[in-house]
Amino acid sequence: MKNNNLIRLSSSCYWSMETESLAVDGVDIKLSISQKKLFKFLVKHINKPVLNLDIFYELHDSLDKEFNEKSVRNFITGLRKSVPCLNLVNIYGGYYMLKSEQISKYIKLKEQFFEIIEQSKNPIVVTSPNEYDNPIIYVNDAFCELFGYEYEEVVGQNCRFLHGNDTKQEALERIREAISAQKSVEANIRNYTKDGDMVYEDITISPIFDKQKEKLSYFLGIYKDITSMPLFLEKVQEVL
Repeated sequence: MKNNNLIRLSSSCYWSMETESLAVDGVDIKLSISQKKLFKFLVKHINKPVLNLDIFYELHDSLDKEFNEKSVRNFITGLRKSVPCLNLVNIYGGYYMLKSEQISKYIKLKEQFFEIIEQSKNPIVVTSPNEYDNPIIYVNDAFCELFGYEYEEVVGQNCRFLHGNDTKQEALERIREAISAQKSVEANIRNYTKDGDMVYEDITISPIFDKQKEKLSYFLGIYKDITSMPLFLEKVQEVL
C-alpha cells in the first residue's frame, strides 16, 4: 500500500484514500463489494456519528427499498469481524462512528490526565479548539452521570449535541461569540440527557492557553445543575 493520503485507524490499520484500500500490518485486506462501499462511507464521515438509515440507503442505492435496521447491524458486524482492529462504535439512537487512532487516544486521557478534575462533583468537559469542530476530548464522571452517556459516546463530538433540537437559545449565541474570541463566558442554558430529559444549567467556559507558546490549547467547561431553580421560582410565582 502506498504511503500517500493514509488515514491511520489504529497502530496497525491504515486506509489509503488514493487506492481505496485497507491494510493491517502491511497486508492488504480483501473486502467484499458491500463492505468496501460501507467502509468508504464510514471513512468519509470519520469521527462523526452516522445514522443507520443513511448507511442503509448508501449501501442499497435506492430510496424505494424499505429500510431494514437488522441488515445494517449485520453489515457492521461483518465489517468488524473482517477487520477486528477497527474502532467502530455504536452510539445511542441508531448511530455508528468509525474513529481514527487520534480520537481513540483521547479515550486514554481518562486514565492519564485530569486527576483533579475527575474528583470534581461538578460536570466538567474539555474540548480541543485547534481541531475541526472543537471536539470533546475529555469529560469527568460527574458529566457522564448527569447526562447519562458513556465516556466513549461523548468523546469526539461537539458539545452542541447536548442541545438536541433546542438550538434557538439566546445564550448559545453568546457562547459561540466568546469561543470565537477566545474569551471566558458564563451563561444559563438548556441541555438534554441521553433519555431526553431537560437539564437547566449554569455553565462557565474558560480558554486554556499554553503559556510558553501563548497559544490556545483547550476550552474548559464547568456545569452547575440548576434545573430545580426555575421550577422553584415558578411555584413561588403561582403562590403570589
